Amino acid sequence: MFFSASIFIPEKPKFFNLTRSEKLSYISLGLMFAYALILFLFEHFLDYKLPQYFYYPVIIPLILQIVSSIIRLTEFENLNGYFEGKISFEENFLMINEIEHKYAELENLVIYGNSFSGEKTKNYRHGPMYGNGVENLISFTYNGIKIEKHFQLNSERHLDELQNTLIHIISEEKIPFKKEYLDFINEEHRSYILFEYLIGKLITEKKIDCTEGFRLVRSNSNKDAQEFKTKYCK
Repeated sequence: MFFSASIFIPEKPKFFNLTRSEKLSYISLGLMFAYALILFLFEHFLDYKLPQYFYYPVIIPLILQIVSSIIRLTEFENLNGYFEGKISFEENFLMINEIEHKYAELENLVIYGNSFSGEKTKNYRHGPMYGNGVENLISFTYNGIKIEKHFQLNSERHLDELQNTLIHIISEEKIPFKKEYLDFINEEHRSYILFEYLIGKLITEKKIDCTEGFRLVRSNSNKDAQEFKTKYCK
């Protein structure tokens, strides 16, 4: 077994999809606004200046706002779904819930695997700090039936394992090679030596040309880029 992950079944949230810190933040802002409005209307329509201590309760929603910001620093996004079953990449087949799907018979294959649990969210400055790593997807057609599964990557190391497994499967042509399969490898892992070997192999076998291969590899320096050209672009 090269790689395995839990299958995630997404569910649409029934109500507003707010985390604990977001709820607390909105409640505190609402209380602050409502109380300030009441004080303003009271003084405006009654033409009466309220004593200063009437303004002290505004401190409470301010404290709640600070608490919500502290909670956010360690908070994960709402899961909005559940885990059921397992997916694994074996040497010659893809296993989904104990059912084998031979790589050579997969059609219209699409794999997106670049989200891992603990990764900062796009909204981390205002919403929950971390994601759950469930925005990963594999989709394909097998024996005329379309299959689509979400799965979780539970750490950055788990992401590395997936990327290395995909490089191996493509390199060993467990799946009949197509150029679009190279899109399964993310930008970061295109600077890894395993990906360089894969691209070098494809150039040597004349499945892609040197210019195209050179564009795909992310060299860490001009020296690395020159060495790649010398090795594979003769």
